Amino acid sequence: MIAISTTELRRNLRKYLDIANKERVIIQCGKSETYEIIPARKMSDTDRYFSDPKVVEHLQRSLQQVEEGKTMVLKKSDIKNLLQS
Repeated sequence: MIAISTTELRRNLRKYLDIANKERVIIQCGKSETYEIIPARKMSDTDRYFSDPKVVEHLQRSLQQVEEGKTMVLKKSDIKNLLQS
């Protein structure tokens, strides 16, 4: 998951639409509002993943963390190190 500002989204919309096909993209709008980019093909009430109450609860907790500013920006090298661990 990555969290970005509305300004960053405006500057690189195409980039974040492409990323949203592979991972969650959260847009922080001000201090109290967050949005998520979701490809239309993933928006289905019959989708088992998004219909799972455990997944929905996890997503809600994650959004709360974003709202509280409990996120971190990782560099490519940080991500590579995490994946190799």
